[in-house]
Amino acid sequence: MNILIAEDNTFTQMLIRRLMEIWGFKFDIASNGKEAVELAELNEGEYDLCLMDTDMPIMDGLEAIKMLRRNIKYFPILSLSGDYTNEKKCFESGADEFLAKPYFPDELYKKIKEWNGINIIQLQVNEDFFKIEREMPMGPKQASVLKELKEKGLSLISIFGTATEASFIVNELIPDYIEKEFAENQKHSVKFLDHNPESKGLCRLFAKTSMVVKTFMLDEDFEYKNKQETTELKKIIITNDKHSA
Repeated sequence: MNILIAEDNTFTQMLIRRLMEIWGFKFDIASNGKEAVELAELNEGEYDLCLMDTDMPIMDGLEAIKMLRRNIKYFPILSLSGDYTNEKKCFESGADEFLAKPYFPDELYKKIKEWNGINIIQLQVNEDFFKIEREMPMGPKQASVLKELKEKGLSLISIFGTATEASFIVNELIPDYIEKEFAENQKHSVKFLDHNPESKGLCRLFAKTSMVVKTFMLDEDFEYKNKQETTELKKIIITNDKHSA
């Protein structure tokens, strides 16, 4: 993750800097809201999350959140404050999450991890080309949906190509599986399950045309296939881990 941190207290900056390094996150630190907005504008699209203190000089966190929501492409904001009464104001300003100070490091880490990987996965496929990208949600409502999917071990992928442009809810490991099958194993097609609750089914994606053929399934048949797919994906992970080791 690449995190934008807005914090004016130098001692707290030192602590957060150390935590970010221990946890392995990339980060930039701003000393007030104005600096945070300037960094976000300079590096638009590069941050996965913002940790925004509310009480800062020059420009406070609430005003900075409002400016980010007006001027910058959406990315999640976790608001931090020592004043419990600020929680409502933070959400009204456009924050996605609130954490009261003081907090334990594991509380902050848990909040950060909840927003890690909240992306729409885009696949572009054809006979000679394969590309996978992770795009930030369009707004807080979509981010909330993606967060709920992540908690269930699911992801939202969009398929782009000459024949099909559609979105599917899939096991969170499916994008990596598709990449392995097309890019590494040079398969011509790959099967995966669509977990859309309104239209569960088995999909077959063809590399040559990017066309997706979907067969709708009864709940009991879907659950059986889901167990099979989950088992196969776990085998792939174990195999990849062994190769990495």
